[in-house]
Amino acid sequence: MKFKFLLIAFLYLCCARLIAQDSKFFSTKGDRLYKDSNYTDAEESYRKANDLKPEFKNKYNIANSLYQQGRTKEAGDYYEKSLQEAESEKAKSKAFYNLGNAYFEQKNYEKSIQAYQESLKRNPKDQEAKQNLVLAKRQQQIQQQQQEQKQQQKDQNKDTQDRENQKQENQQQKNQEDKEKKENEAQKQKQDQNEEDQKEKSEETKSDKLRKEEAEQLMRMVDDQDRKIRERIQKNQSRKAKKAKDW
Repeated sequence: MKFKFLLIAFLYLCCARLIAQDSKFFSTKGDRLYKDSNYTDAEESYRKANDLKPEFKNKYNIANSLYQQGRTKEAGDYYEKSLQEAESEKAKSKAFYNLGNAYFEQKNYEKSIQAYQESLKRNPKDQEAKQNLVLAKRQQQIQQQQQEQKQQQKDQNKDTQDRENQKQENQQQKNQEDKEKKENEAQKQKQDQNEEDQKEKSEETKSDKLRKEEAEQLMRMVDDQDRKIRERIQKNQSRKAKKAKDW
């Protein structure tokens, strides 16, 4: 039983050594490729090394390879992962410094400043970190000014657009009022015309009635005059008849 245990332990140590050797092999290969500026293949080798032996160095090297390829977002993620594996303050300082560079390239100056500050906490004598911190603060100030100018321009454009919209709205309202005014005038004109026509029609009717009454009155006058004439004639005839009888 003891022999079996020793055998298992021996095999485990051998496997661990082989794995460590394989990890070192890929890590060394990655260093050579990185030195030759073959960052894509270097990244692949570092990933293989990290799969066999997850540790700070391999994750940090993966991040550096990604950074050199311009994949700064992915590089930042791996610098963050490497910090979780870092044991020494020196290693953390390096990782924070490169993380600051990754954020700087992304124009995320706030996080870049924070990363440089964390790096300087662990290595206050790092002149490059100090210089980059100053540069990041300057760029942040420029960025804020640009954002303020952009916001001011946006607000100005909005005010101009609001005024233009109000002008158009006022013009539309005026056009509507003018249209309604014309319609009302046309309606009133039509109504006045109808009233005028009705008045003329009424006057014509009244005139016709007057003419009829005048004609009737004239006829009565004629009839009355005619009656009087007839009566006068009859009266004269009656007188002649009586005179003749006396003879």
